[in-house]
Amino acid sequence: MKKGRSIIGIFLFLMIASLLVVGLLTVLFQNNSTNNEEKSELKKESLHIVAIGDSLTQGVGDTSNSGGYVPIVADLLKETDNYKEVTTSNYGKSGDRSDQILERFYESEDIQEDIASADIVVLTVGGNDIIQTLKQHLLTVTKENFLIPEATYKENLTTLLSAFKKVNPEVQLYVFGIYNPYSIYFPEITEMETIAGEWNETTKEVVNETENATFLPIADLFNPSLKHEEKKDVLINEEEAKEQAKEQAISNPYLYEEDLFHPNEAGYQLMSEVLFQAIVAE
Repeated sequence: MKKGRSIIGIFLFLMIASLLVVGLLTVLFQNNSTNNEEKSELKKESLHIVAIGDSLTQGVGDTSNSGGYVPIVADLLKETDNYKEVTTSNYGKSGDRSDQILERFYESEDIQEDIASADIVVLTVGGNDIIQTLKQHLLTVTKENFLIPEATYKENLTTLLSAFKKVNPEVQLYVFGIYNPYSIYFPEITEMETIAGEWNETTKEVVNETENATFLPIADLFNPSLKHEEKKDVLINEEEAKEQAKEQAISNPYLYEEDLFHPNEAGYQLMSEVLFQAIVAE
């Protein structure tokens, strides 16, 4: 009799223990499912990127005609699975200086409205401001010729970033620096490298003074064989540089072969990775 009661007691104990285990597992599973759903919801936010600027935003040199760095960085962000969708708008225009980009912004309600609803705005600017000065002075150009244009550029850039922030105070800004495309072909010419470096420092200063803004340096990306030994302090004409570069056996794997100035697909890939790393680090 006692043996029967003992068996029944053990049976009841096992049943109760089993029910407790099942109940506990159910609660844990539900909590885990809830957490996964919450995490999934966090990953399903949409991200809208507005790119504006010069030919580097337009994607000149990208022979696939995909649009340069813009679609590449969008694809990289989609691969993180952090967003339900990543959308982009491209307002790049080849040849635009800082004042012309600013003018386009003020004249276009579409650009203003797009930036007002953007999560991120990316800007390429400055290269054509330098080119304008080079073309004005040609072979007589000196570093002093860049002082006033650089001050004007700084004022335009400050106004431009402030205008972006006025229509969208919460937007995250990313501003690419500039690069010297001829450094690999003419390592003995240092003055252009100096001017580009000073221009980048000016851009960096303005960006650092702007809330939620990040400066993206790319000078070294396009100078794979940059040398630092003592070099001549001279400048050359842009067209002359192109012709001389084409005559040499040296090639830059990141520049468009037709002009030796703009990035090619590989160059835009490098720009995209710099931007991508900056975005995911925020």
